[in-house]
Amino acid sequence: MKIFLSVSLLLVLSLSFAQRKKEQQDTSTYILQPNRIEFDMGWDDHVFHIIDGKDNGLMVAVETDNALDGGDLWAFHYLDTSLNVVWSKNFSIPVESAFTGYDYFDGRYYLLFNVSKYSNEDLLIYEIDAETTEYETYEVSTVFPILLTHFEVISTTVLLGGYTNFRPVMLTYDLIEQKPKVIPGFYDSNSELLDLIIDDEAQIFTVLITERQFNRKNSIRAKTFTASGDLIQENRVNPGDRSNLIDGTATTFYGGFQYVAGTYSKKASQYSRGLYLAKFINGRQQFIRFHEYADLNNFFGFMSKRREQRVKERIERKKERGKKPRFSYRLMVHDIIQRGDEYVMIAEAYYPSYNSYNRGPMSMTGAGSSFTPGFTGYRYTHAVVVSFDKNGNIRWDNSFEIDDILTFSLQEFVQVSIYDEKIVLMYLEGNTIRSKVVTGDEIFEGKTFNPVRLAYADDEIKSKNPGIEGLNKWYDNTLYAFGEQRIKNESGAGGKVFRKIFYINKVSYNLDNNHD
Repeated sequence: MKIFLSVSLLLVLSLSFAQRKKEQQDTSTYILQPNRIEFDMGWDDHVFHIIDGKDNGLMVAVETDNALDGGDLWAFHYLDTSLNVVWSKNFSIPVESAFTGYDYFDGRYYLLFNVSKYSNEDLLIYEIDAETTEYETYEVSTVFPILLTHFEVISTTVLLGGYTNFRPVMLTYDLIEQKPKVIPGFYDSNSELLDLIIDDEAQIFTVLITERQFNRKNSIRAKTFTASGDLIQENRVNPGDRSNLIDGTATTFYGGFQYVAGTYSKKASQYSRGLYLAKFINGRQQFIRFHEYADLNNFFGFMSKRREQRVKERIERKKERGKKPRFSYRLMVHDIIQRGDEYVMIAEAYYPSYNSYNRGPMSMTGAGSSFTPGFTGYRYTHAVVVSFDKNGNIRWDNSFEIDDILTFSLQEFVQVSIYDEKIVLMYLEGNTIRSKVVTGDEIFEGKTFNPVRLAYADDEIKSKNPGIEGLNKWYDNTLYAFGEQRIKNESGAGGKVFRKIFYINKVSYNLDNNHD
């Protein structure tokens, strides 16, 4: 699922050439890039969207500046898992429409548009059958305007989540009956939509919302529904009077059993002090466990060894004096991954970055010029991997440093995959796949740097668009990297000396490989 709220700009801070060259010598022998496809962009600013179809392939939707049958020309390319083009087809999309989101379910790709860029009430859904190339269109009226944040498809039901009049709202739309339905229990000025968790196999979904309490602190409520929007169970996390729940996610609902995990603080703050895990059976909270960052063994592993040691020594000195060492971080929580009898939670730490800029010349009185802080984006520091047992105790933790990423919109950069007893962490930055493999609190393979594989041996990247680059999960132990590049090849391989392309690389890992 993907929802587009605004155009985000990804800013990348460059390291020195000598440092980057030294770091990239440490490449992983476990990461493979067996396939690559390039789409010629010419010199036009075409916009590419990739829709993940799991082991059925990928759909690439290309927004162009050309016209077709009175509408905007969109080109669709369906790729198999080897990145071969199975078929290509052109669509005419209404001129005034705005692309809002996409999803995939059971061999069909779904694209969501606002009929008008200036209205949030009328929607248009395209349903494309990957096998037959046939498509259906559905005109959806929500009656009232909705600023959408979530779009998912389960079976023949479309889920729409967002805000109207600054209050959360959830709707379902039946593709067969072609009727929208408002799900009751969300329109509250003291609550916010937090997450939407889908179980395609069971055809149920869970909505997580934050709720402001009378003491101005937040709790979290998880509501599980059938695909048609009928409530199955409602779990409210009771944090107690002294804790404020900031973020959270949940396991899929099964037989009345569910875990909710996230970050918490003591005050009504966006800066968290630690992690929590709560367990529910048949709507009743069995427990909630809190763990401060200072109690984790490897939370500060993203720091240099010297700095990490200083922090740990400071923690021990405070504990010896009977004081609690406190650390404040902003964490963005991923989904919970169940592995046997343990529950693995992943989160990415970040902080807002500001610059001061001079608003005028120095004054003659020596008072100096005034400076105003300017927001420059969110800077990521590291990812945290924590394993809980079924009683909410921490079994182990590990971390993965994140370098050089500064973005104006919060999003998940680190992709996490489980391979037997090992956990693979990867992200893409500057045409380089950065990875780390951990086994519990041990490091199986330290941080490595694998350049994005190019199409020809003589290819040389002359420039890239830092705002169009990423690495996403695909299926099993496979991911795909994508981006925009301007490439030079003196031998003219590919038919041109210079070419501007949008690329997709298949990325996989095989931890059974042995190092040479």
